[in-house]
Amino acid sequence: MKKLHIETSSKDNTFTIFLVEGLSVDEVNEILKADDRRDALVEVMGRHENDSRYGQNIAEAWRCGYGIYGIKHFGGHLLVTVGNSCD
Repeated sequence: MKKLHIETSSKDNTFTIFLVEGLSVDEVNEILKADDRRDALVEVMGRHENDSRYGQNIAEAWRCGYGIYGIKHFGGHLLVTVGNSCD
């Protein structure tokens, strides 16, 4: 499996937007076409290692800890909007 690259795209007081690079076209489509995009994102990203310091389960931490508020397709990559604090 390909290692994902995750970087902060932008940040404000409420949200951080992460750019997720390295998913295949099929994986991006799996996420975007899912009934619950957040669950699909967690599952698909959990299949890959990534270069973040938070490790392979970073998407699980986003979903359970900070909240995933948006997932958008951007030039073959994903922009994931995550809260900055636990709800």
